[in-house]
Amino acid sequence: MINKVILLGRLGKDPVVRRLDNGRVVANVTLATNDYYTKDGQRMESTEWHNLEMWDKQAETAEKYLKKGSLLYVEGKIRTDRYTDAEGQERQTRKIRVNNFQMMGSMLAPRSEDGQRSDSHGDSSSTDAGHAMDMDHEDEGLPF
Repeated sequence: MINKVILLGRLGKDPVVRRLDNGRVVANVTLATNDYYTKDGQRMESTEWHNLEMWDKQAETAEKYLKKGSLLYVEGKIRTDRYTDAEGQERQTRKIRVNNFQMMGSMLAPRSEDGQRSDSHGDSSSTDAGHAMDMDHEDEGLPF
């Protein structure tokens, strides 16, 4: 059996990062991918939104370098979470558990303690999650 997802898209917002009591770190990110097709001679665009989940070192890298609009290549697996909502209804949500990601573009400055980007480029070393990159170009083509 194979459960593998490969995506290339842009982040819809800055990562939401939580530090758990057991010391683990998790980041949740939304990624938009676009599909283009022709209908009645007109070029059409469809945007699909993907919920991504990153853990530990990947989550820390995401917190430090990713921001809304960043271009991201992702490899992962589809996961389905089932839960009961406040009204007692059984619900499910799907997400992509990220195994590997690569930021596309030029180097990003890491965020400072207050969440702002510094002017320096910081450490340019590779991590398990890939290289930290910047998106200093126009946001043309963004679905948001």
